[in-house]
Amino acid sequence: MKNSIEKGQSVAFRALIAAFFVNFLGYAFIVPILPSWQTQFDINATQATLLVSLWAVPMFLMGPMSGRITDRFGAGTTILTSLILLTISSGVYLLATNEWLPHPFLALCLARLLHGASGATIMTAGLAAASQLWPTRFGEMAGKLLGIAAIGGLLGPVFGGILFAWGEASAFGFLGLVTFSVIPVIIYAGPSIGKAQVPSLGGASVKVFFTDPVLLRVGILLAITTVATGALEAGVPLFLDDTLGLSSAEIGGVLLVMVLMQGLGSLIWGKLVDRNGPTRYMILGWAVVVASLLGVGFVGWKFSGNNAVFGMIVLLGAFQFSIAAAQIPMLPIIDTATNRALGDGNPGLAFGAFGTAWAAGTILGPLMVGPVFDIFQSWALALGVLALPASIALFITLKNREMLHECYDSEMQRRLGAD
Repeated sequence: MKNSIEKGQSVAFRALIAAFFVNFLGYAFIVPILPSWQTQFDINATQATLLVSLWAVPMFLMGPMSGRITDRFGAGTTILTSLILLTISSGVYLLATNEWLPHPFLALCLARLLHGASGATIMTAGLAAASQLWPTRFGEMAGKLLGIAAIGGLLGPVFGGILFAWGEASAFGFLGLVTFSVIPVIIYAGPSIGKAQVPSLGGASVKVFFTDPVLLRVGILLAITTVATGALEAGVPLFLDDTLGLSSAEIGGVLLVMVLMQGLGSLIWGKLVDRNGPTRYMILGWAVVVASLLGVGFVGWKFSGNNAVFGMIVLLGAFQFSIAAAQIPMLPIIDTATNRALGDGNPGLAFGAFGTAWAAGTILGPLMVGPVFDIFQSWALALGVLALPASIALFITLKNREMLHECYDSEMQRRLGAD
């Protein structure tokens, strides 16, 4: 029996890795292409960063709904449907970029919305499945999944920048083919990934995510992490293009370092959380995030040329590594706090609701950095101002560290006792 369970977990883990990889490959794929689209469609920085923000709009609007769908139909079925839609979005990107559709910029926006709706649901369903498959090792497994996702995000801008330079068909044809190749894997592993859930305490209300003190605070903190990452993902390529004159391939190289550090951080912090609890790493992460964002603003204001490029690589790498320390420990807290408040059987709802918080930050981040640049014509100011919300997050974590740790520790002790 034990061998059968372990085999099912192994099959599910490989399938989830593949789904997370292609999901984030596509998410970051367009980032080095943004400057080209900005020129092609004659759009300003605000409109260009809007394309990044649009990815998160469906998740913001439908996060709890996608979570309920995951719980009702199972994570395997949900991920399979999402991958099919994700493949279709690649074709829409191609048609819009070649201007083979009327109103091509609006078609790009449509592709981004479809991409976001399907990609966000993969993350919700995947994390929900992991929380059920590995209840006492969720920090480690979530860290691995998001680490692999970060590798996809790492390769996305590299392939996107290089292949787009060769031709739009090469870039988006590759993206669609890679995404489609994962569909058979999910079909095979579907029963092992997760089936429909039956809530132990009956129907759950989304209201609890606003009334429970732990869930509310973690939602705010999660949103602030994605404000920072979303703003940098949108603003850094435009900064490197406008101020330093880097090519798409060179921009992809800088982003590669950023996402590599986040992937490495996800793997490391996930294991440490399971051993030592979450809050100490959240505090460390936020402190370094604040310092690195202030450094990014200073380097962008004070330096130019190779010195600026080198400084940005170091500071952005430090930011990505430390934002993982702030973000990854929140996932086990979400899992344990939801179980304490709602009982078993609501993993999809939990991560769908917090997907809304994730999406809110992802939307606000690019919309913060683009207008600041358009108003003040300073990327240094636009990027450095992100240290303000990060400082607020550090204060919230410090003030509530005991409550957050107690929630996590009490639920994990219960699970370990049940085993």
